[in-house]
Amino acid sequence: MGIFYEVVGVIGLFVQVLGLILFGVSTGWFTLQVINQPEKNWQLQSIVYSIFLIFSALMVKYLTPGAFGAYLAGAAGAMIFFGLIKTREKPEKKK
Repeated sequence: MGIFYEVVGVIGLFVQVLGLILFGVSTGWFTLQVINQPEKNWQLQSIVYSIFLIFSALMVKYLTPGAFGAYLAGAAGAMIFFGLIKTREKPEKKK
């Protein structure tokens, strides 16, 4: 029965890491969506960015280093990927 608990523990850690990658991607995407809005509402931007930083600070304290690294990888990947979408659009060809 001890091996069963060890296997379930490893699966739980794997699911935790995948969940934190997904959470990092979603928070990074949401933060960029708010910052890149056409109408610049500085109050909303400052609140969203502050909450993003508070999430990161709380995760430093309460998560394991590997789980926090998964969160940061997801958030950084989302900010790089979704932040560069405008530069990837192809310009129209002139006839």
